[in-house]
Amino acid sequence: MMGGAWFQEVFGSPETVTDECLLARATEAVRSQLGVTSAPCWTWVALQKDCIPQYYMGHFRKVEYMRHLIKENNLSLSLIGSSYDGVSVNDVIFSGRTAAEELIGAAV
Repeated sequence: MMGGAWFQEVFGSPETVTDECLLARATEAVRSQLGVTSAPCWTWVALQKDCIPQYYMGHFRKVEYMRHLIKENNLSLSLIGSSYDGVSVNDVIFSGRTAAEELIGAAV
């Protein structure tokens, strides 16, 4: 998976970038980062627009402030999930577990 906010800067317009260009960049990354020098025996390139979630600048400060207000006002509310602490499945599981531990006051 490649791209995100810097896609256009790195690859050019999503409307004009070719599958060959993306495949070449991915193959080079595998070679330089993992040391794999053999050519792939099978490839599939698909361009998915606007599919890599990204937070805006200052996101984590805003979430921290919201959690401060929740705690300060003694609200029975937890902010969990990909909207707050990370977009991966692992992040979501971790934030859910952390919220559950805080609710019961002990390690789950």
